[in-house]
Amino acid sequence: MNTRTAGRELAFLAIGQLSQSSELSPDKMILAATRTLRDFAKSHLKKVRKDITKLGDFFFHEELDQQADPQKELDWKNIQDSVSRLETAAFEVQEALDLVELLNQDDNAHRYASSLIQAYRANRESIDSMLAQTLESNKTADGKSWSTERVLAVDRTVLKIAITELSFFKGAPAVVVIDEAMKLSEKYGTEESPKFVNGVLADFVKNVT
Repeated sequence: MNTRTAGRELAFLAIGQLSQSSELSPDKMILAATRTLRDFAKSHLKKVRKDITKLGDFFFHEELDQQADPQKELDWKNIQDSVSRLETAAFEVQEALDLVELLNQDDNAHRYASSLIQAYRANRESIDSMLAQTLESNKTADGKSWSTERVLAVDRTVLKIAITELSFFKGAPAVVVIDEAMKLSEKYGTEESPKFVNGVLADFVKNVT
């Protein structure tokens, strides 16, 4: 994970708390974000332990079934699904821990997150307006325009971070910012989030920047 990727994720987690902590300094918001990552890692570790227990129980019962019926085939689909869940959860735990570790070793990630938070705060009204205008131009499946309130909180925060960077930072190409935003929405949002975020930001780049 590079410095700016880490900074974007921290800013995403911090800005998502603005409504509850608008008076906090960026440093305190980032500290709260790292605690969110810690809790995120802990929750996934619980999932890993739960899936390991389920997998152990599964193999125990499979072994008993094999002893009773040596011709019985293993349920490989169930095994593969369980292993896949374990791999995904373990990867997400590792990513969360890597980000916290990067913060301890590299001040640049902290500074980039802080600069994104400060830029959003300083230009919040303008950024929220640009997001609302871009959403207005996007149509839902039934032909209606999107409103900010209809957008999932996760997707809304990801879009705010990306629009902040696209509008007030010169360091990264639009394609990189959009790709990073899609990854964030994939990690914290729903299956539909990356496609939605990509479409909104593509329209923003085309019509606003």
